[in-house]
Amino acid sequence: MNWLEGVRLELQRAAEAGRNANLGKARTSARRAVGIAVTELQRKLPEKQYGRDFIGQLRGIAADESIPEKVRFAADRLQTRLSTDFESPSRQPIDDAKIVIDFVIECLQ
Repeated sequence: MNWLEGVRLELQRAAEAGRNANLGKARTSARRAVGIAVTELQRKLPEKQYGRDFIGQLRGIAADESIPEKVRFAADRLQTRLSTDFESPSRQPIDDAKIVIDFVIECLQ
């Protein structure tokens, strides 16, 4: 399986979890999809090192001011922990993941 297939599979899992009202699993799968894409970016462009795991990668992207604001904000929403009342700043984790993934694909072209 290539990395794009892995990304698609995780996004499908996220969508299925969302349909089943399992928002935690949807968020985790969306994060993993981003992690797969960023790992490929780091493999092909070694000067782009954002982290070893998907949370570290999301934090690294959120902090990189050379990246467009829209992408940084999406990464930040995805990496942020739940609030004390279990609310996530990422209301649409799949959409946030797609913003970051689209940016990675653009970098790889």
